[in-house]
Amino acid sequence: MCGSKSPQTRQAKKQLHSLHASFTPEHPKNPPAVEVARVPASDGAATVDGEQVTVDGRTLKAIVLSHSTGVTEDQISLKIVATEMDGRWYVTDLRISAG
Repeated sequence: MCGSKSPQTRQAKKQLHSLHASFTPEHPKNPPAVEVARVPASDGAATVDGEQVTVDGRTLKAIVLSHSTGVTEDQISLKIVATEMDGRWYVTDLRISAG
């Protein structure tokens, strides 16, 4: 889908680009050090939460919270679903809940 020129793909890319700052720590390394906890996969998919992903040593949930206003740690949920396709893993769903 990423290589597609469809209107849906263009819109998805635009939306993902607008979220970029929310998922980037201040003064990231070049390239940032990203670590993901090993979790069991089921039917070719695995889900991790925002505390199981670190970027430059900070959890993804903490990074998102640092860019938020008026949202507390207990009010936010962040889940990432990765799916295996042709032997490689891709993020196929991002679930964010606040409030």
